[in-house]
Amino acid sequence: MILLTAIIICSVIYAVSIGANDAANSFADWIGAKIGKPVYGMFLCGGFALLGAFLEGGKVSKTIGSGIIDSSHLTMTVAMIGIAGAILWMIVATYFGMPISTTHSVVGGVAGLGLAMGVSLKWIVLKKIVICWIFTPTAAFIIAFSAYSLLIKFLAELKIHSEFKKISKALLTLTSCWVAYTWGANDVGNSVALVISSKALPAKTACVIGGAGIFIGAVLFGWKVSQTVGFSITRITPVMGICADISTALVIHFFTRLSIPVSTTHALVGAVFGVGFSQGRKFVNFKIGRDIATAWIVTPVVSGAISFCLYYAVKQWGRF
Repeated sequence: MILLTAIIICSVIYAVSIGANDAANSFADWIGAKIGKPVYGMFLCGGFALLGAFLEGGKVSKTIGSGIIDSSHLTMTVAMIGIAGAILWMIVATYFGMPISTTHSVVGGVAGLGLAMGVSLKWIVLKKIVICWIFTPTAAFIIAFSAYSLLIKFLAELKIHSEFKKISKALLTLTSCWVAYTWGANDVGNSVALVISSKALPAKTACVIGGAGIFIGAVLFGWKVSQTVGFSITRITPVMGICADISTALVIHFFTRLSIPVSTTHALVGAVFGVGFSQGRKFVNFKIGRDIATAWIVTPVVSGAISFCLYYAVKQWGRF
């Protein structure tokens, strides 16, 4: 009973940290375009993420929980170690305002556990996940770049730019809510996959708890990373935000339907770069882009190393 309580608490803490860091994914454009107060955006973000987690959150959790290593090796103790390792790195990244990938964090953590236990990793699945990680920001960049360029041309030809601008704030709110929904559907698996695979909780119950944790994290702490993405990469207008949101949601929803854990952070950052680059290189902050990309690469390595070390530390204390 103590172990069950501990793993649920760890899962909730991780979900809160996901909400704190990844809230940038859905409402960074909304905040960057100065549509409303960040706190309002975070409430909408958390609410729609919870809805996505409840309705579609079970798809990706299966891939994380049993697709990287066999679920028979994931006892509740092992699952708690994996979640704890991911939490440590997430806390550090959120403190410094780095929009890292929670997907990278949990996948790296599970892989690190597998290596520590000496069990076989499912390299074919890992290879597929990594390929999708590369494809995600690239696809979002291309879609956002193309969508914004075509939309601006369309509005100019019809001479309705001012009319569209009047409804752009409402449209941006709707598209941001859509991104939040897809984020909850895909990323809730990051916090509850190990809980489900270790049979600590039923899948639907775990997804609801994870979604609630994401909501709390977004509302209380999500504004910091949202400002990094919303203000530091490029100057966001409502029209740019709409195009970035649509491309992000399309890419993430596509992979969610395939049960593949991808990074909403990747998609959103790629999309923001896409709409910014469509106006010219000088409108994009490539330095912050380089810093974000470095964090993406480092994340699975660091979280894997932490889980690897935690496993051996707990083993030394005779918990196995």
